[in-house]
Amino acid sequence: MNRESFAAGERLVSPAYVRQGCEARRSHEHLIRLLLEKGKCPENGWDESTLELFLHELAIMDSNNFLGNCGVGEREGRVASALVARRHYRFIHGIGRSGDISAVQPKAAGSSLLNKITNFLVLDIIKLA
Repeated sequence: MNRESFAAGERLVSPAYVRQGCEARRSHEHLIRLLLEKGKCPENGWDESTLELFLHELAIMDSNNFLGNCGVGEREGRVASALVARRHYRFIHGIGRSGDISAVQPKAAGSSLLNKITNFLVLDIIKLA
């Protein structure tokens, strides 16, 4: 949720409780921001909720996950089974362009970002090893 959503929530439950939730969310977002800024393995491993938040945030950047979008075309990301989509965190579209798998795919901004971060992390691990 963003700031406006938290503010709206304060009209429904105690603002103190909503602020606690907001601070918890910021803790996860801080870890994500550090990863994106530094492009290095975090000092401490992430818990599952931070990982899932990060993957969810990236997946909704891909055009096949836009609300109301019904992609058509031979390369559009489509999956018939919701179970398969959930299992793969809704990363359906894919990365790369015309012969260059590392190229940023405009319709898959989240997948492309995940690919770039993965490459940075692998290089960091090789350096550490």
